[in-house]
Amino acid sequence: MTPYALLAIPFLIAVTVVLIAGRPVIETLASRKAKQPISPDAPEKHRLKHGTPTMGGLLILGAVLITVLVMVGWLSAVRVLDFERISRLLAVLGVFLFAGVVGVLDDVGKARKKENKAGLSEKAKLTLQFVVAGGFLLHLIFQPRLQGIENLTTTLFLAGNALSLGAVYYILAALYIAAFANAVNFTDGLDGLASGTTLIVALTLGAIIISTGSVALEIAIFYAAIAGACAGFLWFNAYPAKVFMGDTGSLALGMGLAAAALSAKQEILLLLVGAVYVVEMASMIIQRYVFKYRRIKHGLEYAQQNRVFRRAPLHHHFEEMDWHETTVVGRFWVAAMICAALGVLASPLFAPFTVPSPETVERGVAP
Repeated sequence: MTPYALLAIPFLIAVTVVLIAGRPVIETLASRKAKQPISPDAPEKHRLKHGTPTMGGLLILGAVLITVLVMVGWLSAVRVLDFERISRLLAVLGVFLFAGVVGVLDDVGKARKKENKAGLSEKAKLTLQFVVAGGFLLHLIFQPRLQGIENLTTTLFLAGNALSLGAVYYILAALYIAAFANAVNFTDGLDGLASGTTLIVALTLGAIIISTGSVALEIAIFYAAIAGACAGFLWFNAYPAKVFMGDTGSLALGMGLAAAALSAKQEILLLLVGAVYVVEMASMIIQRYVFKYRRIKHGLEYAQQNRVFRRAPLHHHFEEMDWHETTVVGRFWVAAMICAALGVLASPLFAPFTVPSPETVERGVAP
């Protein structure tokens, strides 16, 4: 098997599963009245989206689960993946699936009460995210040493320098996973925006693993499954969307990407390649806390009339500038592609010093 087959095969499996299952799943969601209530914080034109089926993230969850299990079964049978690599891949898959469960709980509450803020409270959602992240951190703590290198798991690499963070790494890792859960969730506000951006991000990170070698080459399978599922979902989610992924999809994608990046030692790289997510979340944080400061300092009326952005997250700001939704999405995809190209160029700066030999990469496995 060539190394890039670890991207192509799971991608094709996942996209095929979504395309086959898409229409019947969407019809089922619509018949069960799993419809998306529109946020009061969204632009007025979004009222036209009211009633679109949500929880389409179930398609993404199912496609990724099937793909990873098929790949694990096949590659373990031909002895390409050993137990340690399978356990690492399944741990990332577990984060992805449990995050999806959190999203389901939130989406069901919204759909039943027909109100965007009727799902899980912010506190409850964040608590469950940290519970899922905590389970993954136990895996990181007790997993066998990657590549046999001491402290590799808790070390960050930058331009030939290694920074060992020790126990602090795990605290930052929990925050990292929760942050990306919410960053992708904020990005999921326009038809095709989150699914298209994640397609670009996942394919890029997977390709970097294959091309440069990795201490966790098996994570490329997960990235490819994510990319394929998002490509298939985009078929139905492109403007005008026939279905939304909901928190079911966005929380799973965010936490899954973060867990995969931690396993593959791409923590810093995801921040660069996934900069669209980072900027979207930053715009929400800036808008919220600057508003609170100005309300306290100058009063409510001043704060309302002097917001940093016309509307947050950032994609809504551009809508308020009279950019059409498809224009915003297309330009954000371009931004994601630029970040992906920069990530490819910068990837050697963030790689661990010890990577698999060229011979093992050619065989599609790492020692």
